[in-house]
Amino acid sequence: MKLPKLLLLVLLYFLLIKCSAQVPSGYRVRGHIRGLPDRTKIYLIDGGQRKIIDSAVVYQERFEINGTLPEPAHTYLYAGRGSVSLKLADILLDNRNLEVEGMRPVYDSVVVKGSDIDRLWKEWWQEDQKIGYQRFRIKQVYDSLSAKEDTANAAILKQIVDELTAHRIGLLKAYVRRYSTSAVGAALPTLCTLSNYLTRADYLEMYQILSPTWQRSRFGREILAEAGKKGFQP
Repeated sequence: MKLPKLLLLVLLYFLLIKCSAQVPSGYRVRGHIRGLPDRTKIYLIDGGQRKIIDSAVVYQERFEINGTLPEPAHTYLYAGRGSVSLKLADILLDNRNLEVEGMRPVYDSVVVKGSDIDRLWKEWWQEDQKIGYQRFRIKQVYDSLSAKEDTANAAILKQIVDELTAHRIGLLKAYVRRYSTSAVGAALPTLCTLSNYLTRADYLEMYQILSPTWQRSRFGREILAEAGKKGFQP
């Protein structure tokens, strides 16, 4: 049985309203961090451009920041400015509602909830840090052996250090490939601490992995800029 044309139009209208309501028009960062004094100024800072996006004032350990981003950005949340500033969180921010919670105004005690891209890049960060910590400890022993001119054993450890570095680079590329159509894949090459070990070819490879939309994003342009800094090295 066919529905009357007017009824179909009404159903379509309400469907469009429902869909539009589910798509956030901007971001809202609501925070509850215990121990934050009243009247503390909270700043949301664009990490790439090093500029303040917005700010709020704490009242009863709570604050709220609202705004709109043209595209996702790596941001910092700071309490205070200058010499008394305190970094509370890194947020890969997009236009959605986030909850920032902490038992203390200390970076490691603050948790960001509500953003998939924020959760996923922190998932990569935790995996990368595990490998990085292993590399750091072995590198310390390597440096000690090198200082004692124990070249034979130092060479063995140097190979392990290089393998762990390659493992970190492989992990980074795997995440870029897995999330090539999202902000996560585009942001990771610019957020990682591997720039000293990545070559021009590495950056270009990760750029090519991204979907065309994210190649054109600010993150995509930053990846190309990093590749350019490497000159024409292989």
